[in-house]
Amino acid sequence: MDKFRRHYILKFILLPLIILALLIWVYTRWGVWFGNPPESPYVVPNEIRRVLLTMGDDANSRYVSWQDSCFTEDDEQSAEFLDYSCLSDSSNMKSIKSIPTRYRSRAGEGFYYHALMDSLQKGETYTYRIRSSKDTTLWYQFEMDSATNYSFLYFGDVQDELEGGFDTLLPSIMKHNPKVSFLLFGGDLIERPMDCYWNVVFRSLDTFATRYPILSVPGNHEYLKGLTRTLERRYTLTFPYFNVDEESDNAIYTFSRGDARFFLLDSNKDIWKYASQRSWLKEQLNKSVEKWKIVVLHHPIHSIKGATNNLGVRAFFDGVIKDAGVDLILQGHEHGYARSAVDTTEKGLVASPLSVVSYCSQKDYALNFYGDVEKWGTDDRYYQQISIENDSLILKTFGAEHNLYDEVVIVKKNGERHLIDRGKTIPQKIQVSEWFKKTKSRKKVEKFERSIEEWKNGESQLGL
Repeated sequence: MDKFRRHYILKFILLPLIILALLIWVYTRWGVWFGNPPESPYVVPNEIRRVLLTMGDDANSRYVSWQDSCFTEDDEQSAEFLDYSCLSDSSNMKSIKSIPTRYRSRAGEGFYYHALMDSLQKGETYTYRIRSSKDTTLWYQFEMDSATNYSFLYFGDVQDELEGGFDTLLPSIMKHNPKVSFLLFGGDLIERPMDCYWNVVFRSLDTFATRYPILSVPGNHEYLKGLTRTLERRYTLTFPYFNVDEESDNAIYTFSRGDARFFLLDSNKDIWKYASQRSWLKEQLNKSVEKWKIVVLHHPIHSIKGATNNLGVRAFFDGVIKDAGVDLILQGHEHGYARSAVDTTEKGLVASPLSVVSYCSQKDYALNFYGDVEKWGTDDRYYQQISIENDSLILKTFGAEHNLYDEVVIVKKNGERHLIDRGKTIPQKIQVSEWFKKTKSRKKVEKFERSIEEWKNGESQLGL
């Protein structure tokens, strides 16, 4: 009888309650997993706007993308052109007819254009403008730097709300870093794939978008949610170096700059689409002849929020990256700063890539303090200045006040890599932010506070 009663309770009482609880949980999370907030209707102004300079098909070319309103005329009447010339020989101006794409989003439509400037000469300064039958921009200017030694800026998630924040931070950052070669973003450049948030992005990029190549990998906030996730088309129209159409599976790209080659991945794809990216990455890494190899993707290969997070990303890419001798991995997504320890051999040589997770957002998340992380950071808007200097790759991390927060150097000679850790003496900033306290439940705040205290008690020797 007791056995019968237990079976009855399990089958007719507990099991329905479990199923009901699961249904309620799925119902409450459905919008988070699969829902897209409605986009407010918008009208594209009848003018050339959102001009952006980015990398091209090879080291000697550059794409320019921009947006304009829709037209009812035929293609020839609505054609737009990119004029450009070398500043040292302005008489030899070239004019390129741009490639237009008419795109209708959920709430509006407009034309996106792009054109490729090729056969550019290193060491020269170029000037360019965009013109149509009704509008002509100012002349913009950029340099084709010929130096082997250079630096660039890396930003993890920006993800500004409509009121912004990065629009005041970036000019200050550029004032401190006027000689960088390009700006690289690790995904979630926008809060949502909506016109209003693209306004925020271009307000922040301002004139830097026309003077420095701007690059980004896709983040999950560039995607439209659904049972199958879709990279919103406005993203690849803004960054035409991906050279993908609406039917393409992967937004991936590789480019070289001096002695370094960069490999941009799209970690937001459904896991069954990782295999083709893995094959591409393996092939491109094997073909690379550059001294330094740098991989950029949105989701950290080794999560700083939970040991079981991003398992698909880790399974498909971790081994390929390590086997190819990649020097640096740049990641975002988890709204915390973490510079992972580098495995070393008995001789003190670097045996695996330096891994950095960073963010430049006003939002920060609770972290899981575990694993071989040598430097943590919270409650700031971090950015990285990364320099290639002959045999050295130098990574410096700064906070929003441009205070040096971390610094590591990889020295590579005769096929061996050594790591110099200059950041271990800089105190770590690990605290619950005001944003987190205001937006999260008291239970989550207290849990995060406890985890910080537990970690501090166990790692007090690290200068907290």
